[in-house]
Amino acid sequence: MNKESIQEGIISIDSKAAAVLGFTSESFDPHSYLWRDGNTIIVSLIVSRAKGEFRKLICRILELGFDFEIPTPSARMAGIGKKQGWNFREKYDELFGVIDIISNK
Repeated sequence: MNKESIQEGIISIDSKAAAVLGFTSESFDPHSYLWRDGNTIIVSLIVSRAKGEFRKLICRILELGFDFEIPTPSARMAGIGKKQGWNFREKYDELFGVIDIISNK
């Protein structure tokens, strides 16, 4: 499976699309989910089960040629983003107005 096998919209854990990303319940809480919007994978809700799993997921997203965004990051996620050298910026959302995001762009 490849990038094209990941459809637009929600990416539920353990789905076929999630398997391409390594987004499985072995590594992440079953309530976690992602979202594909064009060439961007949005980290909507995620809880990893072990240290390093989230970083592996982000590396896989980039390896497949996607960009990523983490809207309204928690303080812990912001710390991870700073450590990894990710970009922090504001983005306008039709529903919520201006929000903070972390991304690779």
